Amino acid sequence: MSTIAPSKLPVPDLAGLLAFVRVAELGSFVRAADALGLSKAAVSKQVSALERRLGAQLLHRTTRRLSLTEAGQAYLRHAQGAFAEARAAEDAVAGTHAAPQGRLRVSAPMTFGALHVAPWLAGFLARYPQVDLDLQLDDREHDLVQGSFDLAIRLGRLEASSLVARAIAYSRVVVCAAPAYLQRAGRPQRPDELGGYDCLHFTLSASGRTWSFARDGEVVRVALGARLDANSSLALKAAALAGAGIVRVPEFAVARELAEGALVQVLPDWELPGLDVHAVMPERRYVPAKVRAFVEHLIDSWMHGGGWSDARSLQPRRPVAQGAQRAEGIEPQD
Repeated sequence: MSTIAPSKLPVPDLAGLLAFVRVAELGSFVRAADALGLSKAAVSKQVSALERRLGAQLLHRTTRRLSLTEAGQAYLRHAQGAFAEARAAEDAVAGTHAAPQGRLRVSAPMTFGALHVAPWLAGFLARYPQVDLDLQLDDREHDLVQGSFDLAIRLGRLEASSLVARAIAYSRVVVCAAPAYLQRAGRPQRPDELGGYDCLHFTLSASGRTWSFARDGEVVRVALGARLDANSSLALKAAALAGAGIVRVPEFAVARELAEGALVQVLPDWELPGLDVHAVMPERRYVPAKVRAFVEHLIDSWMHGGGWSDARSLQPRRPVAQGAQRAEGIEPQD
């Protein structure tokens, strides 16, 4: 096939564009067909028609897998952006007073999403029957526009960007271990003693292997050689519960275990840098009703739903992350 010549193309094939985006994102004609409410044959026909129209092969097809061609990779980047803009245009036309509706695509960190987003989804779907929800849990930060996400929940400090962000909650970070481990190894009295203990390390931490503690103006930074590395807070919590060692973890991940005594806080008089919880959206002049409704539902659920073992685990926050814009229409409320 020849290369794409956009200037010679007629009006864009939006149906083919959408079918291709869904096939590329989901990695399957079958899953794309289910997402679009079409037959597999219809989706395949749309993608094939798009390729003929473009004069370029977008997908490598085998009996076992699909992969993007070089032309397909280039087209996908632009197609995802166009799809996101089309959805934003529809939202703007719908009006700010329209009922939340349509498909809402949300990205959230694995542990936080599983523990403190997923439990509240049933209530949201019941309250807004015209909204369909697609929740993607991953500790990697996705490009919101290219991934066609309406909203992302992100933890910690945000890098300066054009994204619209609202800091909606805050979680402390704690160091803890199982009572059996502390009985065996003893309790450290100061942070600089942690080098003599078995420490468990979250490999995606922005601060790496350095744990920072503060007390009464004194700051102690400890560089640790962990015996166990993992990219999952849930995995590290399970290891700590089994007595593997001392773990540094957001309090939202272990609030219940701390309240029940299955884990015990270590160095409780020392404070570690906490985590802001942000709602992050692509840059838009208009925030869709479905996005505003989802953010407010989460905040209301966290504050009044009684799902936290320790009320300090999650606190409402007013400030917006440095370097990010304020989100029009969803400013923090008193």
